[in-house]
Amino acid sequence: TSTILDINKLITTVLNLMKKRLDFDRGMIMLANKEKTRLIYSDGFGYGSKEKNLWQGTEFHLDNPESKGVFVLAFKKQKSFLLNDISENEKIFSKRSLELAKHMGVKSLICVPIVYEKKSLGILAVDNIESKRLLTQSDMNLLMGVGSQTAISIINAMSFQRVQQSEKKYRDLVENANSIILRRDIKGNITFFNEFAQKFFGYGEDEIIGKNILGTILPDTESTKRDIVSLSKVLHKDPERHMVSEDESILSSGKSVWIAWTYKPIFDGSKQLKEILCIGNDITELKRSDQEKKTLEAQLQGAQKMEAIGTLAGGIAHDFNNILQAIIGYTQIMLMGKDLSDPDHEKLEAIESSAQRASELTKRLLIFGRKVESKLRPVDLNQEVVQVSKMLERTIPKMISIELNFSENLQVINGDPVQIEQIMMNMGVNARDAMPDGGKLFFETKNVTLDVKFCKNHLGASPGEYVLLKVSDTGHGMDKELQEHIFEPFFTTKQIGKGTGLGLAMVYGIVKSHGGYITCMSEPGEGTAFSIYFPIIESEIDSRVSKEAEAPIKGGTETILLVDDEESIRQLGEELLGSFGYTVLTAPDGESALELYEKENEQVDLVILDLSMPGMGGKRCLEKLVEMNPRVKVIIASGYSVNGPTKDAVDAGAKGFVGKPYEIRQMLQAIREVMDNKK
Repeated sequence: TSTILDINKLITTVLNLMKKRLDFDRGMIMLANKEKTRLIYSDGFGYGSKEKNLWQGTEFHLDNPESKGVFVLAFKKQKSFLLNDISENEKIFSKRSLELAKHMGVKSLICVPIVYEKKSLGILAVDNIESKRLLTQSDMNLLMGVGSQTAISIINAMSFQRVQQSEKKYRDLVENANSIILRRDIKGNITFFNEFAQKFFGYGEDEIIGKNILGTILPDTESTKRDIVSLSKVLHKDPERHMVSEDESILSSGKSVWIAWTYKPIFDGSKQLKEILCIGNDITELKRSDQEKKTLEAQLQGAQKMEAIGTLAGGIAHDFNNILQAIIGYTQIMLMGKDLSDPDHEKLEAIESSAQRASELTKRLLIFGRKVESKLRPVDLNQEVVQVSKMLERTIPKMISIELNFSENLQVINGDPVQIEQIMMNMGVNARDAMPDGGKLFFETKNVTLDVKFCKNHLGASPGEYVLLKVSDTGHGMDKELQEHIFEPFFTTKQIGKGTGLGLAMVYGIVKSHGGYITCMSEPGEGTAFSIYFPIIESEIDSRVSKEAEAPIKGGTETILLVDDEESIRQLGEELLGSFGYTVLTAPDGESALELYEKENEQVDLVILDLSMPGMGGKRCLEKLVEMNPRVKVIIASGYSVNGPTKDAVDAGAKGFVGKPYEIRQMLQAIREVMDNKK
């Protein structure tokens, strides 16, 4: 019976053997429940159906201290009982047990405990009602042996059941787990592959069992081979060590994924490493997000660096504008005193022209540092494209050719020439990077009409008349996924240090600020085409209209307080404004200006104020001047644009603005506009 691993079948087999081979009329086995609180009928022989039903409905309480009776005592005290006449032993029966025995017709009985290693499992009981044979000590000894063997068999069956239950739980857990679970031997051959792993990697059980992990779910490389050998050695040497790794794995489709693995060694009977249990989870998205985070952080650092460079560039441009102001101002003063026939006149014009070109460079620096926002004006896009194409021809590799295709009757757009130049330069540089082995860069312009149908299919577009600027190349192109992100800030396909990811975002912003629309069409290996739509305006470009005669330069007799920390500019102002009839007072900083204004405020008609000065600074000085005299007239003269850092100061109460380096005519005109209340 020790080989029977089902307890119910085991009990039935034991009782059948007793019925056949032992001289007893009736017999039964009762087993304790799991909690050891009840004795419950398991099976028996020699009983009628009514008697069996009665036994099946009867339980003996083990958890009641007052419970007594042969069965309870045999179980609790692990003692065997031989009773040939129950009536003589009524004291050891409870009232209920005695009634049950009489109802069953029991006159004599033997009850032995079923015990394993001092733990009671149940009882075995027999009696004779037909044969009238007396029960003997030999009978009891025999039954004690049967009980002992039965206990061993029950324990075996219970152990087997627990193993079965444990295996079922393990099997259910493994098969239903949302994790990759596999076992492999020390050579890497797969011995188990759960259902989740099969679905995840795309292999059926028949396809993967027995195969090596190299070349199936892991890349077959020398480094991976070394890792497998190293893992086996470490786990064999230190079984309790918690081993984890993050490895690039391969699906059956060839797609690469990242798996976080946890390893557990499995040893054989001789304590040799037999297999390794591997539990894995897909961390591909986490890995990708982590990489994107690192990339974004690097791009952000690069963008912050560019912002810092922009701030530095703006500061340098401001200082250069102060220097250029003195050069241009004194040159123009000298030119006013020279006839055209004077041999120095041409030289002075050359100096002025060079200084003006330098001024244009500082404006570009200010634009780069986002310290200026140029005003929109009527623009001929063809002319702008020609100028940019010439610049690109000097900067991009010679193996890239530039081709232009213009519409002759191109409409006028309202644009910022500098920003339009930025757009085309950015497009040109991107095209250059997309054609490392050479190719063609195309610029095309034409008049187009965007109808309602087009605008319905292109969110953000508005119906109307536009000028189209199309910039295309024969480069490597890009897929749809990339196209969905190219205008996003910080998105770039270039390596760290090769781009900020702000170029096309800036292009997008400029186009939007012009009231325009931009699209991108590209296919891998087929090049890229950007179409930019600028709305037209009903206007003529200034250069096409006959120029009005310049108004004569006017002076005045007012008193002007000139505040600037640059001595050369103060001296220039005194000489320049004095030569046109003005009385000029000067101050090197805000504090001195306030003291002088408080003393001379009745005489001072106008204040020309620099913003970037040590100490109080121009903006704070302006606020104080307004407090002292709300009707004070102030012109801001700054190396920054009116749309840059000076805007707050202008809004704080200034009546006018002149950007450095200014021409004499500009300053004199601004003074008269403010003094004559034209502005």
